[in-house]
Amino acid sequence: MKGKAVIICFIWPLICACLNIQLLTGVFISLGVSQLIAYSNVLLIMLGVLVIMKDPGELSKTAKLWFVFYILYYSFSLLASGINGFENPDYSMIATIVPVIYFVGFYYFLRNETYTKMFFKVITICYVISALLTIFFFKINYDFDDLGIRPYALDRAGGVYADANNAAMVSILAFVLFQHFYIAKNKIQKVFKIFLLLVIVYSILITLSTTGLFIFVLVFIITNYKSFKGLRLLLLGVLLMLFYAALFARKQFYGHFNLSVRQIGKIDNIYNVLTFNTAKIDSSGRSELLQHLLHYVYQNPIFGNGIGFSTYIRGHNTFIGVWADAGIITFLFFLALLILYIVKSLKLNITLAIFCLSMLVTMYIFMLTLQTVINQTYIIVLFVFIAYIIDRKKLI
Repeated sequence: MKGKAVIICFIWPLICACLNIQLLTGVFISLGVSQLIAYSNVLLIMLGVLVIMKDPGELSKTAKLWFVFYILYYSFSLLASGINGFENPDYSMIATIVPVIYFVGFYYFLRNETYTKMFFKVITICYVISALLTIFFFKINYDFDDLGIRPYALDRAGGVYADANNAAMVSILAFVLFQHFYIAKNKIQKVFKIFLLLVIVYSILITLSTTGLFIFVLVFIITNYKSFKGLRLLLLGVLLMLFYAALFARKQFYGHFNLSVRQIGKIDNIYNVLTFNTAKIDSSGRSELLQHLLHYVYQNPIFGNGIGFSTYIRGHNTFIGVWADAGIITFLFFLALLILYIVKSLKLNITLAIFCLSMLVTMYIFMLTLQTVINQTYIIVLFVFIAYIIDRKKLI
């Protein structure tokens, strides 16, 4: 009975977070039901922690360091809020605590190796479903910004997160997780695995995320390094040549695909990134937003500006956002924590190291362009998962 209660307390909130059930419920059913789901999930996790807190199992020493980060973050940012009088009108302090509650909950939940196996299965399936929904909503032209089906084709897919970059990040993580989770035992299963991986790749492509495409190429090379030998290495070289040839001749194909101005602009930007034409790379205004955020960082570098300040300013950079919120000491500890994950991952056996590094590289690089990575419940739980893999030196 206890096992079933624990599963309900943790697995249902995990599914809701990964598939953004709260948004879907608010859009297609009612805002009231959506809020009820959000509050009940937090209560379920808190109840689950009380139930399993004394269960046997060694807690992750790596994940435990996040508690130091949270203590530093809230200590300095609360002090900064008091000094500067800052209060984010659109982002309450309760909202900032929700990811912390998820972190604490799964910190205790994953101490049990049986639950770790379950977590791996559930989050993999949910991420894959999220990638499929990204394609589905894109194909029916459903836009969560307009809360309806647009009469014309969408420029890029935003998935269940209503954001192209978040959708791209989760699809890349889905690719990594599914590749390690699903072990094909015969030819039919191998064909199915390849097919589903290609579908996930398509969900990444339709987001037209420049960062996402760059990360995916990097992750694909990391995860498949063993395959790049002999004929396969030659094939990879040929494919890269064809890809670059298509990029150089891209303007000749624009008219045949009926692309929008925005889609053409994103493809041109991808070309500029992959050809290192830095002078013409379009950061979608993120460079200006970052410079704006840095202005406030320089004003209050020691203590920061207050809880949720970077979200209010929309700096689109998780790293600098931590500094802007809670000062340089918290920022330096945060960097040290992330570096520690990398260092410890490199000490694992090659299979586990590649698995962990692929996910860490994805999240770390997206932190350069997103302000919400560690604030998302469906992402912060991955840091707990990876920490347990690092400490146990095994996946499941």
